[in-house]
This record gives sequence, C-alpha cells and structure tokens, in this order.
Amino acid sequence: MGTIAEKIANLPAAPGVYLFKDARGEVLYVGKAIQLASRVRSYLSHDPQRPRMDEMIARAVDVDTILTDTEAEALLLESTLIRQHRPHFNVLLKDDKSFPFVKLSMADDFPRVSVTRRVRDDGARYLGPFTDVKNLRRTLRELRRVFPLRTCRNFEDYRRRDRPCLYFHIKRCAGPCYSRARVDRAAYRAMADELVLLLTGRNEELLARLRTEMDAAASAQRYELAAQRRDQIRLIEHAQVPQKMVTADPRDTDVLGVARQGARAVVVTLIVRGGRVIGKESRVIEQAEGLDDAAIAEVWITQHALSRTDLPRRVLVGALPAGHAALAQALSARAGHAVELSAPVRGRGRRMVEVADRNASVALEDLVARAAGKRSRFSAATLTLQKELGLPDPPHRMVCFDISNFGADQAVAAVVASEDGRPRKALYRRMRMRNPGPDDFAMIGEAVERYWTRVESGELLRPDLVVIDGGAGQLASARAAIEKVASRHVSMIGLAKREELVVREGLPDLRLARRSPGLRALQRLRDEAHRFGLEYHRKLRSRARIGSALDAVPGVGPTRRAALLKEFGSVDALRAASAPEIAARARVPLALAQRVAEHLAAGREGAA
Repeated sequence: MGTIAEKIANLPAAPGVYLFKDARGEVLYVGKAIQLASRVRSYLSHDPQRPRMDEMIARAVDVDTILTDTEAEALLLESTLIRQHRPHFNVLLKDDKSFPFVKLSMADDFPRVSVTRRVRDDGARYLGPFTDVKNLRRTLRELRRVFPLRTCRNFEDYRRRDRPCLYFHIKRCAGPCYSRARVDRAAYRAMADELVLLLTGRNEELLARLRTEMDAAASAQRYELAAQRRDQIRLIEHAQVPQKMVTADPRDTDVLGVARQGARAVVVTLIVRGGRVIGKESRVIEQAEGLDDAAIAEVWITQHALSRTDLPRRVLVGALPAGHAALAQALSARAGHAVELSAPVRGRGRRMVEVADRNASVALEDLVARAAGKRSRFSAATLTLQKELGLPDPPHRMVCFDISNFGADQAVAAVVASEDGRPRKALYRRMRMRNPGPDDFAMIGEAVERYWTRVESGELLRPDLVVIDGGAGQLASARAAIEKVASRHVSMIGLAKREELVVREGLPDLRLARRSPGLRALQRLRDEAHRFGLEYHRKLRSRARIGSALDAVPGVGPTRRAALLKEFGSVDALRAASAPEIAARARVPLALAQRVAEHLAAGREGAA
C-alpha cells in the first residue's frame, strides 16, 4: 500500500488510464479518468457500496498509468486494455452464445459463407445475430440458388486436386476451386457484396441494382445473364429474411435495452439497418452490483462498441451515461464518422428503446430461470417499476402497509401483497394495534415490526419491495422498525395519497407519469390495502357498538353477547327484532330476549 500511495501522490491531474497490479504483475483492474490524481486517490478511501474495490486494493501492490491527450482517447485505450487483460475486478461483458451470425470471409480471394456463434476479429464480415436459427438456415439454402458462394472449409484441397464438390454439380456453388468453371474473382466478390446487402436488410437497393443489370443484359442480348438476374429478383422478393420494419429513419442505428437483477445484467442490442431490425445481440454483464442503466450502457460502449469497426450512425440508450459527450467522441473516432449517442424520451425512438428493454428482460429471465431450474416471467408493470425506482431487482413480490383508525378507537393495520402485479391473498394480514392512538408513525412502525418478525421466521414469504401508505414520516418509522428485526436490506418506498408522489429514502420524491404501468400497480396495491383495512376497522367498530349497547342488560355476559352479535351483526338489526325472534334466532331464554328488546327500545327513546 505504501508504494501505491507514493505513486498516487505524484500522479498528474491529466486524462489517462490506470492499471492496478498484484505481486505477480497481473492486472487486477483497469479504469480511465479525466484527472488521474483525484480519481486514483479515491480508491484509498473505504467505500461501503463497493466492497470489491476494497478487496482489489488489498491485493494490489502497484499502479501503472498511461497518459492521453483527451478523455475520448482514454476511453479507447481503456476498452482495448480491458479486452486484452480481462481484469478480475472489472465489470466483465460476456458474449451470449444463444444466436448465430452469418460469416463472410471477405479477406479471402473467394469469400466463404458460413454460420457461426463466435465473433472474432479476423477481418471477416459478421451479419446478425439472427434469432430464428431454422429460418436462417432455410433462407441461406434458398439464397445459394442464385448466390452460389462456397461453404467448404477445405477449399485449398479442392483447388489442388482441381476437382469440385457435389455443390458445384447441383449448382449451389460457383466452383472457384475448379479451373474449368472459370470463376471471375471480381464477379464472385460482387456476388458476395450482394448477399451482404440482402442480409443487412437493404433489399430495395439490391433489387434496384439487379433490375438495372437485368435490363442491360437483355438489351445486349445476354439472355442467360438476364435470366439469372430475373431469378435472383424473384427469390429476393419471396425470401423470408428475418427482419421487421420499425422506423422510417434511414440512418443505421443500434438500440440498447438493459435489464438488471442482482449482480447480473443483460444488454440487448437491436441492430437497425435501413429502417429494418436485421438482428439482435445479447451480452451478459457480471459483477454489476450498484450499476444503473446509464453505467451499464457505458460498460457496453467501452468494452464492446469501441472494439468494432462497423459502428452505426446512431446509438439509442435508455439513459445517457456520465460523460456521454466524450463517449460519443470516442465512438466517432473509432468509426471514422460522426456517431450520435442519445436517450429519446418520447416518440418512435423511445418505443424502440422500450422494445429493446423488454427483449433484455426476457433474456435475463431466461438466464436466471435456467440457472434455478425453473421458468419465470415478469409483467411490464414490474419491469417498469424496477427502472423508474432504480431497484436492483424487479419487485416481483410487493407488500403494502396501511393504518385505519377513527380517533383512538379500534385502530387496525392492513397488509396486502401482490406477485407480479396480481393479488396474493394468502399473504394478506390484518392486526389490531397495541399502541394507543392516534399516532400513525408509531402504529405503522408496530405493524411493520410485527409483520417482518414473521417474515424472518419463515412463516411469510420475503417481499422484494415494501410500500408504505404515507409520506416521509411514515417511511422513516417503517425503516426504523424493520431494521430491528431484518437480517438483510429490503427496498422500501412511500406513496402519498393526494399528490401520488413516490417518497424514496435518501432521494428526491418521484412523480411518475399518470399512465405509467408501474404507478398503476402501486395504486392498485395501496387501494387494496385501504379497502382491506377499512373493512376490518368497520367490523370492529360495529362489534364495539353492539357490545356497549348490551353491556348494561342484566343476564347478558360474553357468551350470550357473542351469540347475539353473530346472529344479528348490528345494533340496528337487533333493535328491529321482536323478543320472540331474538329468543329463537340467538337461542336465549324468552325472558332475557324481552329484557334485551326493552333495553334497546329505551335506549332509542333516550337518544331521541
């Protein structure tokens, strides 16, 4: 630590990249900074939110730095170093191998077309990924009828033997390995370029080119070539290439969707080319604790986007990272053209981001479900709430606490629960308050502590989010109560009735959009808690009224009072009944029934 502290003390206030190393010289962590001195010095202080950094500092014995002229250069260098060293303490972005790419080996004299699930930096052109594997392979088989590109790995062996394979004889390969086929290299490469246009969704551009070539060939009486172009046009018009029109904007665009759950996150990229979604790319981020959507987008840019050369003109994200101007500058420098980085808040762009978010959520749910050996899905409201409230996990199970009281009498607490937006009545609870009222803060604290004691004992399922019907005072009382018995942290918010403000701990109040599915889920939960609690409160008050009216009747004790209460339910109903009816229904002596009827009648006259 002494060596590191000495080096940090002499660091300049300049942009650059820093590398923490262990005793063997292995890189533990790579980061970038606008000012190296202040940024690297911050690692020497303990941060309870980042325990992994404390572990990294404990193992580090040296820190190395590389100065750059600008922050954009630092971003590019950081991206390269992370890919090279794969440091243990960095947030690592991993490829999802679920979907295949079409690979064209454009560095070869005669490019080969193949399907692969691994993307390498080998000079080849990778198209996709494509989600429907069967459809992709079927489409490629059809396309090879008019784009007869080679698929063989052992191309040089065929060329040395000067003997073509079966695909040449069934007209599915042009036969560049066969001297008698006389395949022109330029024409073959042009055919490969045409396949690229088709698979990237630029159908209209390709069709226009083929129609022009067909007309020219027919005018020159090259009828065989014209017929070939005609067949290509027909096939392209009927081929089912996996794509979907999403926007009229002609700019090439990558749309990022993010989903988080605990220490794991998934980034899905919708690849939009020529106004069409031509593929989807899914990547998994490990060690994502404490990262919000903007920070995850920055990880995707630094560790993935900056390693590519085929960057689009525009990247849409749900939230802009800190220093987004420098990120856009780095992307532009890498791409060789201007790259716009934006977070749309409305319109078609925002809807595209929401579609990408939903794709990311599905991918993450599948990943978690496979690991747990089960299948699960979250509703749109649950996923919206996670993003709007900045929660680490989707709030699949929520509980809401509400207090119902009228003065100091018959105060009750109601607890209702929902799972994925649907009521879970088996987890509903109601309780009479032991603390004297009216003190909403004390009563909410009592209710939360009593309920959470049963959660910790395993009697009740643990919620992902606790909702308190009230403002900052009720929320603080609930947090103080839950800390007495909770074994681990749980997210908690308050929902103020009048303004429908979401009250958060340590953060400004949040006003959700009226049409937000997340807000509607909270309102349904709060209203259900209010209904459940008010129903119980009215029942207790009705019992109390009957009890007080019968207490003065000679011969009516707890047992007979309970029998009368059970049968008639209210004082008014009992008062309206005759003595014989009371005796028959409540199974009490007629003399006692007459005393009850006379007492209640006298009470009515006295009140009048």
